[in-house]
Amino acid sequence: MLNSFTRFRASGALLATTVAVALGTAPAYAAGSSTGTIGVSLNVTAACAVNGATAIAANLGQVGSIAFADQPGLFGNTDASLVATGGGSGLSVLCSPGSTPTFTVGSGANDASGVHYMASGANKLAYHLYSDSGRTTEIGIGQAISLGTATSTAFNVPIYGRVSSNGAVVAAGSYTDTVQVTLAW
Repeated sequence: MLNSFTRFRASGALLATTVAVALGTAPAYAAGSSTGTIGVSLNVTAACAVNGATAIAANLGQVGSIAFADQPGLFGNTDASLVATGGGSGLSVLCSPGSTPTFTVGSGANDASGVHYMASGANKLAYHLYSDSGRTTEIGIGQAISLGTATSTAFNVPIYGRVSSNGAVVAAGSYTDTVQVTLAW
């Protein structure tokens, strides 16, 4: 049997421990701490946006157009340049800094023997695309154009066109073509 002093002392220790826990403090014999970490991450993949787009899309849609001025059935060299969808001369390509994008001019809907053609019904008219305003550097079908190493500034990708009747009389009509392009990074 415990004497009444021992029981009082034991119940006093229990009361002190209960009060300490209730007040949010631990008795001295339970002091300590633990630490941990929180993982935070974000994976950013390289990307390019064309003509000021705010999202990356697998299908760029029509990125621009080259519209030659109306001509009579017999005409010499007629030049035009690409106007980007939304305005501006040439395409505006903004890519992740450090990436090395390429822009490939692919085939058109009416190509034959490695040459682009516009068509009006069964009638066809050859045209050529160039990377320089002097029209000395032709862009071949399927040719990739290296844009260099991307920075925080957009690349301007001009494309120039030239068409001629080449001394032949061309049938009247509305001649069109659709050329595929690919931006890779």
